[in-house]
Amino acid sequence: MTVFEHPWGTLVLHRWPRRRRETLQAWDNADRYLLDTLKARAKGATSLVVNDQQGALALGAMHHGPVQRSGDSFVADLACRKNREVNQLDGLPEPLWPFDTLPAPPDQVLMRVPKSLALLEWQLQWLSEQLPVGAPVWLAGMDKHLPRQLVPMMQQYLGNGRAELGWKKARLFSAEAPGERLAVAPYPTEVEGPMGPLTVHAGVFAQQQLDIGARFFLAHLPDSLPAGARVADLGCGNGVIGLALLQACPDSQLVFCDESWLALQSARDNVARYCPESASEFHLGDGLVGCDERFDLILLNPPFHDGYVVGDHVARRLFRQSKQALNAGGELRVIGNRHLSYHKLLGKLFGKVEVLGSNQKFVVWRCS
Repeated sequence: MTVFEHPWGTLVLHRWPRRRRETLQAWDNADRYLLDTLKARAKGATSLVVNDQQGALALGAMHHGPVQRSGDSFVADLACRKNREVNQLDGLPEPLWPFDTLPAPPDQVLMRVPKSLALLEWQLQWLSEQLPVGAPVWLAGMDKHLPRQLVPMMQQYLGNGRAELGWKKARLFSAEAPGERLAVAPYPTEVEGPMGPLTVHAGVFAQQQLDIGARFFLAHLPDSLPAGARVADLGCGNGVIGLALLQACPDSQLVFCDESWLALQSARDNVARYCPESASEFHLGDGLVGCDERFDLILLNPPFHDGYVVGDHVARRLFRQSKQALNAGGELRVIGNRHLSYHKLLGKLFGKVEVLGSNQKFVVWRCS
């Protein structure tokens, strides 16, 4: 089903990046609940949409009035832009990334509750600083994904907050902006890496300590590379893998890639701290799409969660991108949970797949 009914009409919405035999919708009832609330309770024309997933909120709210957009995900922004093209709509603004300032105060906020509590906490602080006093803030999510801490967190950062009625397994929460910062979110955090403390901005994976997968991967990086080797840290997160490679092989040229703006900012901060003279680059995008480079080595610790969806579709996409982006004789070095059996997928793409290391939980493969 691709037709999304909203209070002002319908939209044709697809999930992006597109997949053959897609089984998931590009919206849910939390999107519809927020748009119904906008129509019934809007305080003015302009709406700020936060954490839109596939464009349902922004493209629907555009039928009410001007829209501002904010979020952390490049892929979510891509989906919104692609669905705008499908529906031949004009006037979609560029996204505001997490540290941006609103160009003008909106009349109300429509916000999807993000999966990450840290990102939620940071965004509530951001809203408290950006919004005029009394601006309504409406949050929604599906019941099965809502954190118990939501209302207390709203009260801490906005000074008020309440749960409203549920509707078709979705729930609405509402508050009014205080017009000033009431509390300071404890982000970024720091985790201990092999080179020292690493900055981790809100919502980036492994907020409190270096994850065990990264620690295992660090033990299976190359000891040396030819001078000038081009290397991609694909899905870089806080950048610890690429940074460790850069310290071992300082003549290499690193490109840190992630679809999360805050992850890429974490990597920027950490490279600036430990390798300020390096010729590193930073690519915000859907994996390697739009990165017009070819690489001698790609390092990858692929996620197996895409928001609340669990599966190997993200890994599959990154494996295909990696094959296309490698120089002749180049290699992909990838880690995965043992139970995911990535070697079966990798064996269909690469001529040679060998195990570099394994333990009870993880396997590291070299693919060429």
